[in-house]
Amino acid sequence: MKRLVLPLLLTLCFYCESVFVELTPPGLFKLDILLVPHFLLVLFIVMGIFYLRNQTLIYAAIFGLLFDIYYTEIIGVYLFLLPIAVYLASKMARVVQANIITTFFISLLCVGMVEFVVYGMNVFVLQRNVDTHTFLNQRLWPTLIINQIFFLVIYFPFKKLLSKHKKIEFHE
Repeated sequence: MKRLVLPLLLTLCFYCESVFVELTPPGLFKLDILLVPHFLLVLFIVMGIFYLRNQTLIYAAIFGLLFDIYYTEIIGVYLFLLPIAVYLASKMARVVQANIITTFFISLLCVGMVEFVVYGMNVFVLQRNVDTHTFLNQRLWPTLIINQIFFLVIYFPFKKLLSKHKKIEFHE
């Protein structure tokens, strides 16, 4: 049962992203912004830093493929972006001491990187006509803010859960 906790939590987070989108319609705060939840990515980044990296990479690839199948028009974008973001986050965390501040900024950087790559794919592959200024003001900044608020809410409980699971993995 203990082995199912993380996959179930990740699956719940996967579905919560779509629920969040449904509950926050465009123009919610009388602003022309788009809030894109990357809650699963934030969880993966924290997992990549404080849990077993290789297992986290596998989870990221599986959920990236599911994300591509359910939500995107281009198959493979999140399949590659999520594991790459986790890998980069885990490498960055080895250079600096992993704590809430450094993990916050690593998460901020990775979410921003993923958003920029998705923006690039939308512009170049799908021929979407969105200029960079509009993307930054209407999508990137609100997305970074909402995902970092999520990070601050889940950081301590999720880190504690990961440390318990890491101990269980090493004892088995």
